[in-house]
Amino acid sequence: MKTLSDVLDQDMLRELAGDRYYERGVRYFEQGHVSSMAQYGDRIVAEVRGTESYQVQLWLQSGALLSRCSCPLGVDDLFCKHCVAVGLAWIAEPPLYQPEGNAPRSAGTTMEDVRDYLLRQSPETLVQMMLDQAMEDTRWRETLLLKAASNKPGGADINTFRRTLRNTIIPNDFVDYYDMRSYVAEVESVVNGLEDLLVTGYALDVVQLCEETVTLIEEAYNSVDDSSGSLGAVLWDVQALHLRACEQANPDPHVLAERLLRLELDLEYSDAFSNALEDYDHILGEPGRRTYGRLIDAELEKLLPPKPNEDFHRKYRRSQLLRMKEELVAAEGNVEDVVAVLASDLSEPSNYLRIAQYYQEAGQTETAIAWAEEGLEAFQDSYLSGRLGEFLVSAYEGVERFEDAVELVWQDFKRYSSLKNYQDLKQRAEKAGQWAHWRDRALTHLRENLARETTTLIGSHRMPAVGYSPLVEIFLWEGEVDQAWIEAQTGGCSKQLWMQLADQRAHEHPEDALSVYLPAIEPLIKQTSNDTYRQAVALLVKVKALMERIGCEDDFERRLATLATIYKRKRNFIKYLLDSGFQV
Repeated sequence: MKTLSDVLDQDMLRELAGDRYYERGVRYFEQGHVSSMAQYGDRIVAEVRGTESYQVQLWLQSGALLSRCSCPLGVDDLFCKHCVAVGLAWIAEPPLYQPEGNAPRSAGTTMEDVRDYLLRQSPETLVQMMLDQAMEDTRWRETLLLKAASNKPGGADINTFRRTLRNTIIPNDFVDYYDMRSYVAEVESVVNGLEDLLVTGYALDVVQLCEETVTLIEEAYNSVDDSSGSLGAVLWDVQALHLRACEQANPDPHVLAERLLRLELDLEYSDAFSNALEDYDHILGEPGRRTYGRLIDAELEKLLPPKPNEDFHRKYRRSQLLRMKEELVAAEGNVEDVVAVLASDLSEPSNYLRIAQYYQEAGQTETAIAWAEEGLEAFQDSYLSGRLGEFLVSAYEGVERFEDAVELVWQDFKRYSSLKNYQDLKQRAEKAGQWAHWRDRALTHLRENLARETTTLIGSHRMPAVGYSPLVEIFLWEGEVDQAWIEAQTGGCSKQLWMQLADQRAHEHPEDALSVYLPAIEPLIKQTSNDTYRQAVALLVKVKALMERIGCEDDFERRLATLATIYKRKRNFIKYLLDSGFQV
């Protein structure tokens, strides 16, 4: 088994942190910013003092070095300069305690000595030490309170759990991104207390407390920045605990069905209970499922039939309920019953698609096609109909209606004449043995469109659009580089496509490539960023090779000298030139 001595060295620190943060960590170490370093087992803890003080932990897990730091970078799980400084401090003088005995030893008191000291103390002394620390450490205090509350001689004190949950989960002030790790750790600590309560036999109370926890976390979302998703992960843990508690408590299935429905419908920020029917099916049983179904029907009755110009909330709630009803009915295995559920709301193309999919899975392909065709007709102008079209194309080909499939794809190409749709048209037309016909038709359609749309009106100015980019892109994909060049010369194209053309014509037509590369260099330099500097130098490398091929070395040297003179103040640009071997 690997130890810290096997893994932790300067090369590892540099690899984990990168050169920039490694060098900063070296400075922090050399300036003596690391203090309170201790090791127990394969875990190192220390404090690093900079503009603020940060807590650092390094440890081994499955032979890999992991880290945690309370600084902003550490919150994003990055190996920061503080971690580097602690690692270097350990390498310079590791604490005495090493399980394998293979690290350098130095005099001093270690965590192993602390362990030995604690073992020699009386229970009364240890209890007092723990109580003293609890009065200084909120998380430790709450942990002890919950353990005591779950093990009181007269029975668990549920109100203490309830009060602690609210006090911990609902913050007094907004919790920003960088404070979320500490906040979530406190919430997790309290949730772990519910685990202890479950172990001691209070399953029904844990069910109730889990549901209250979910409500509290939903409320807390308005006061925290959970863009990392860490609080959402706690909700999933609470759902798993709720399920285990229900399995032990075996609650009334009718009451449980009502609770689950509310949890599934009312959670705004999480879908932890979105699969409730499947997860809790073995607990609900037939009575619970019937109650669940009746409750869904009662809610749906308020929202059906769909009304014109409905607000988003009403539509979303109905779609939730229909999904739940669909899941419930689908478990019975009768496709017609499922279709009846979905057909109750045909205000969205997705339900047409689901119906078609159910019929196809049941082997009723023609019925599936009919439903998909009806849906596509109803929503032909909606961008949401795309998946219906994809389904129909596949279904048509499945019954060898290849021409119908091509016609459908052609409609997509007419709406949006992209390379992807052109490729799709080719694939389908080849199956019908008609690609030559459809290729000519597609290119003709594209040329007619481009002739009408050579410019795009932006505000009060007429600005050049991407020109003949669609044609250029298609011909490049087909390997027709000369034709692509002609189209670009005729109608222009995007900068990216010009570069692709130049790259592909450089071998046989170096002058053409140079006509693209040379004008692009200075605009890149003028953007004043390292990325565009690198792009400019990369183009100069290509230009140099091409100009040498056509005997214009002197011209290139003059151009390079001019650029170096004009942009001599752009030190990074000059550095990239030198790094690439240019003499300036």
